[in-house]
Amino acid sequence: MKYLITLFVLLSVAVSAFGQENAMVWYFGDHVGLDFNGDSPVVLTDGEMKAEAGCATICDNQGNLLFYTNGNTVWNKNHVVMANGDSLLGSQLRNQNCIIVPKPKSDSLYYLFAVIGSDSLQSFTYSIVNLHLDNGLGRITQKNLLITRHILEKLTAIQHCNKEDYWIVTHGANNVFYSYLLTEAGLQLPPVTSKTGTQPKVDIGYLKVSPAADKMVLPINNDSLLAEVYPFDNQTGIISQPLQINSMEENTYCYGVEFSPDGGLLYATTGGKSYELWQFDLKAKTSLQLNNSANLIASGNNFAMQLAPDNKIYIASLNRSYLNIINHPDVSGVACDYQAQAVNFATGGSLMGLPNLVQSWMYKPDLKSENTCLADSTGFNFYLPANIDSAVLNFGDGTEKRLTPENYLLNLHQYQDTGHYQAYLKLYHCGDFEFVSKQININPYPVSPLVADTAVCPECSVVLDAGDGFDSYLWSNGNQNRFITVYDPGNYSVTIGKNGCFSTSNAQVREYRQVMAFPNAFTPNGDGLNDVFMAICNIEVVDFSMSIVTGKGEIVYHGNGVVQGWDGRILGQYSMNDTFVWFVNYSYYNELGILVKREKKGFVTLIR
Repeated sequence: MKYLITLFVLLSVAVSAFGQENAMVWYFGDHVGLDFNGDSPVVLTDGEMKAEAGCATICDNQGNLLFYTNGNTVWNKNHVVMANGDSLLGSQLRNQNCIIVPKPKSDSLYYLFAVIGSDSLQSFTYSIVNLHLDNGLGRITQKNLLITRHILEKLTAIQHCNKEDYWIVTHGANNVFYSYLLTEAGLQLPPVTSKTGTQPKVDIGYLKVSPAADKMVLPINNDSLLAEVYPFDNQTGIISQPLQINSMEENTYCYGVEFSPDGGLLYATTGGKSYELWQFDLKAKTSLQLNNSANLIASGNNFAMQLAPDNKIYIASLNRSYLNIINHPDVSGVACDYQAQAVNFATGGSLMGLPNLVQSWMYKPDLKSENTCLADSTGFNFYLPANIDSAVLNFGDGTEKRLTPENYLLNLHQYQDTGHYQAYLKLYHCGDFEFVSKQININPYPVSPLVADTAVCPECSVVLDAGDGFDSYLWSNGNQNRFITVYDPGNYSVTIGKNGCFSTSNAQVREYRQVMAFPNAFTPNGDGLNDVFMAICNIEVVDFSMSIVTGKGEIVYHGNGVVQGWDGRILGQYSMNDTFVWFVNYSYYNELGILVKREKKGFVTLIR
């Protein structure tokens, strides 16, 4: 035996020491937080921070809190203001006023980038935190170092494709993107600049890079455009010509944006005239396709969004005591399962923002499959990020297929036997590869022992059995149990499921009537056909007797066996053609177990 493929693959790369663990604890809003270290997030109320909009947190590689900030003040893991951790100048009126990025190949240094607002002039700065100081609680050793001026309140970060360095990206008031590279040598200047797309009309909303590091979204918020989605090269930092998302209606702006864990779907919240949550399919190749893929997911109080370590998207609700959630953001349409008021706070509450995190820490590629039973053509679906140089899908049975931007959406493969298969996906990018394997099971279709043909008598019942050991049952009458009791004749079907495979079996239930009947003629001529006059019976009798007489009342036959009869002889001599009278007495138990006695009589013609 071999086996069926149901493949949901999560890629994890051990090249970098940083990942989801560094985002396990959040502090945000009005003195609230979340801890993702357990099976489900735990509400935290021990934070000292109020963050109207922008904020950031960072944890160690075991998911333990290190420090957090609202852009003005930094609190250490004991919720005490860090040494030299005040007066950071990050504006609380800015959507993305700060982000924390670890210095590559350092176990103690962190860069805290901030957007500082001063009248119409916004500046981009950084400060350096050293966690080796102050007994491991940290100290800011350099503060408010100017990087550039005249930027929008946009700030995001993603790992370089080498899995060591980081890109910190912001947007200038002159419609230029700035991609700053942070390496073990520090912040590299000058930045990579990309002049592309449309200048935002209103400086509202978040700048986000996809966790897959291949796309970036920026709210535009002019009369005709809601946002633009740009190709992003995480090797060079270059941002290219975008696809455009049209405005949904007048006087509506885009605020929160976020990507699904595999990078294949984009979510955007709107405010102004309409407060709505939209989903877009990033497999689109043109702006027309992108706009046509729009799905309205929900309406209501939805502001900033952030992908979390549990692969769900959390959504801030302004001045509310709760967060909303998208439970399955990799799933298209309303099946993504938007849940309002999913996380509730007894004290404090949500404001406009959520922590600004390094997006690549949330990357979770997903290889989906369908039609996973033996003899099916199993379909594989994978969102292939644009920055992947090449990809190979190995099915685990000695065959593989090279994926391209043209064929990666659906790949069909038929396994020849049930059993276990070790399938894997190999992605090549930036001179390295990501590799993941998973044991897969191919299962047969289940077979029901349901009897295909049976009968039921009037006022009786029959039990139909679909068989033991299946995961699910669904009869044509809606019953979901193994057995059903049938009172009426007809066609009945049951669909059984086992290991995700389903099959349907049918049963024809005929009407069954108890019969005690007799022919009206017989031909005792020795040809072996209808030579004996006897009962036609399908019931089990208890007592039986039959007498046959002539028209003058003379007895020509008497017998007590239901399987016995008269062969047409009288006193040993064959009778001539004539008509006779028969009398029968019999008894039997009916379907209720009651003894029933009957008498019958009739005529039979002997024909030679």
